[in-house]
Amino acid sequence: MRIKFIRDIEKKIKGSINRLILRQTNFSIISNNCWGTFIYKKFNLQYHSPFVNLFIFSEDYLELLENFTPQLIESIRFIEHKNSKYIDRLKEQGLFGQPYPIGVIGDAIEVHFQHYKDKEDAKRKWEDRVKRINYNKLLFKFSDSLTASDDMIRQFDKLPYKNKICFTAKPFSDCESVIHLPKFFAIGKVRDEWKHSEKEYNLSALLNTL
Repeated sequence: MRIKFIRDIEKKIKGSINRLILRQTNFSIISNNCWGTFIYKKFNLQYHSPFVNLFIFSEDYLELLENFTPQLIESIRFIEHKNSKYIDRLKEQGLFGQPYPIGVIGDAIEVHFQHYKDKEDAKRKWEDRVKRINYNKLLFKFSDSLTASDDMIRQFDKLPYKNKICFTAKPFSDCESVIHLPKFFAIGKVRDEWKHSEKEYNLSALLNTL
């Protein structure tokens, strides 16, 4: 317990030091997985986004971005794992029936709160963090980690958002938003991109442009 406490203090101190190179800190990251979570932690920042500690399958994530409005994400409801349209994928990945809540926004966009204890916890934190979103400083992040096809990568790249970034295992020379992570080329999709992506781009410079 003492070791964990010391490590948590060390992370906060390191995050505060990292934050010194940022010109502003109230940006909102919209992410398909936990990438945004680790970025906020890296700089010891409050979550200005509800898209943390969760994941959204690629098809739903793109639908979300194509229809992204405050009204869409303000309201969320919850379903059982057995009612998920991705039940086969959940079973394949060993996630089906795990004790985490699945939320739904809009008609059928599933939000998998993998790191939340129950739907009450997920709902409360979602609603609190939705209120913190800075719609003037948004960064949209995507990756090929959640069954994203080449067409989906290009679909993301064409979205009318100025600030967007996409991490992929293979290069896409026709996509301006893509950052290729060669480390994952052999396996065909990125993994834990928050650990490896900064080797290929300047994160602080990106955040300072928001």
